[in-house]
Amino acid sequence: DGRVFYPTQCNNMYVFPGLGLGATVCGATTISDRMLYIAAEALANYVTEEELACGKVFPHISKIRDVSHRVAVAVIKEAIREGQAPNLTAKDIEDLDSFVSKKMYDPVYVPLVEKRQVTI
Repeated sequence: DGRVFYPTQCNNMYVFPGLGLGATVCGATTISDRMLYIAAEALANYVTEEELACGKVFPHISKIRDVSHRVAVAVIKEAIREGQAPNLTAKDIEDLDSFVSKKMYDPVYVPLVEKRQVTI
């Protein structure tokens, strides 16, 4: 039918960062098959109709942090359902989006040495 499909893979890039983040911050001691399924489903649901129409099965790489966030939230919700979220308080559960956002690493580096002009 003339459509073009783009081969890609998601092994370590799209699913595992969010899966690990979600499991770690909620304190899950195991990753269940259901958590893996939920993580994959969260990724699949992030793909836009436009991306699908172009034959893409994963969102653009520029959305990777948002994807990881969404996967982490989905994994945490499943961990709660499974009784595997001992690190979460009621306040954390109330606003999982904000909780996960606060736990995400932000790669912004500050200078280690103050820049100064030395005059002699």
